[in-house]
Amino acid sequence: MLTRIREEDVSRTMYRETLRADERLDSNITAAQPGKVNRICIAFLEALSGRKANVKNMITAQVCKNPPDLDSGLLEIVRLREKGSDQVEETVEHICFLADVNRLYDNALGLYDLRMTLLIAQQSQKDPREYLPFLQNLQRLDPLRRQFSIDDHLGRFKKAARHLCDLNAFEELRSYTMKHSLYRETLSFYRHDEEKFSSIMQIYADHLKDTSRFKDAATAFHYLNDQTQASECYRLANQWQEALSVAALIPLPNDQLRSLAATSAQSAIETKDFRGAATIFLDYLQDVPSAVKYFCKGYLFTEAFRTVTHSSQLDLLPSVFDIGLAENMAAITELLADCKAQLTAQVPRIQELRTKKKEEPLAFFEGDVNEGKDIPDDISLAPTDASTMGGSLFTRYTNRTATGTAETGTSRRSSKNRRREERKKARGKKGSVYEEEYLVNSVRRLVERVNSVGEEAGRLVEWLVRRRMVERARAVEVGMSEVVELCTRAVKEVFEAVKEPVVIVEGEEGEQGQRDVPVVKEFGRLSLLGPGQ
Repeated sequence: MLTRIREEDVSRTMYRETLRADERLDSNITAAQPGKVNRICIAFLEALSGRKANVKNMITAQVCKNPPDLDSGLLEIVRLREKGSDQVEETVEHICFLADVNRLYDNALGLYDLRMTLLIAQQSQKDPREYLPFLQNLQRLDPLRRQFSIDDHLGRFKKAARHLCDLNAFEELRSYTMKHSLYRETLSFYRHDEEKFSSIMQIYADHLKDTSRFKDAATAFHYLNDQTQASECYRLANQWQEALSVAALIPLPNDQLRSLAATSAQSAIETKDFRGAATIFLDYLQDVPSAVKYFCKGYLFTEAFRTVTHSSQLDLLPSVFDIGLAENMAAITELLADCKAQLTAQVPRIQELRTKKKEEPLAFFEGDVNEGKDIPDDISLAPTDASTMGGSLFTRYTNRTATGTAETGTSRRSSKNRRREERKKARGKKGSVYEEEYLVNSVRRLVERVNSVGEEAGRLVEWLVRRRMVERARAVEVGMSEVVELCTRAVKEVFEAVKEPVVIVEGEEGEQGQRDVPVVKEFGRLSLLGPGQ
């Protein structure tokens, strides 16, 4: 009986027709009963324990678990063998009938019981000329070496490494660690042995560097006091502070330290870490003009101004500082113009699509089904199993299940088709059913971008006024205020006015529901410039 139990609620499958109609609709969701087989098997084992029971029944309950508990079943046979029972061979035949004999062979070997392994092998189709020499060789080994060989043979490399540690075969363990990438496990073996711990840490650091995990490699080399390697890995990990600090501990010659600083500054610029680049130019290269330039590029005008005055190089104010202000003003003005153009084009288009969807839903949803190709007029429109399994025109895009098509929700698009749909959604092709969602997400990203530049624009306006560029400051402030106002109206029209779920494709999880409404941050105007025009 146990061998025929399945993980299902038969009242919702075999006897499904006895359910009410409303219960039948969601039977495909509730039919599975996880853990049902295990609960029954455990109940059998509890009932059979403590009494004189047939060992075959105990083994059957163990093997029928999900997943099968083969080790416990084999141990039942071991206990039977230790009692000197004459039923051992019969019981072995029984367990081999219930489970894959090759898996049983590996499990018996994993118990380090060679006698049990031999009994299982004799029930298999294995060639005795293959397994007998192997088992004989294992029998000749010492217990720990035998356990290592077995675990290595079975691919249980972590356990095999533990046996090598117990054998005090450190050099062999070191090589084995490198072969199977067991660095963290081996490090845990020698937490209290500083010399061996450092030896394993050394090969681990080399491995991390070779696999481009530079941050962790740098930390490992730093622990080993290998400052040269640590500094190089910190640089490759774009951690210029640590790279230059550790380089000073080597210590590097001044020309090499400056070369490292220049390389680190360039890396910081490429990753848009303008504060870091400016700090390197100032502290390590004594290049005040470059420091001021990159402080300005990062909208850190106060720090740039402090650097100019602290170095007493006031001539940098018109030649570098003011130019930085002008460049940032041009960049932010261009960004605001792009935002205006995008909102002006996309928000009306979204409204147009929603109107079309409301007035002509069939035309809206059908627009992309055949990629613009004509629908053949010689096909039957009568419903078939295939058509009902695939979902209707609307369920394809809304994930809704029509009444009377109980199997619709169970169909799933193949992974290839699902990837194709994802690509179509990402493109947001004009006229497709994905265009609205694409445009809405585009507006959301634009609002987030405007929010992120608001603080930078505020600092720029203040410093433009301080440097007597009042008209430029007013232009930036007016442009920023206009874009913020457009974003506020767009959020109301695109997000707050819509209460319907997002259109999604069948089979995609976790996307259906109300859109989160983005929040537009208020832009604080400078009172010195007066009211906006």
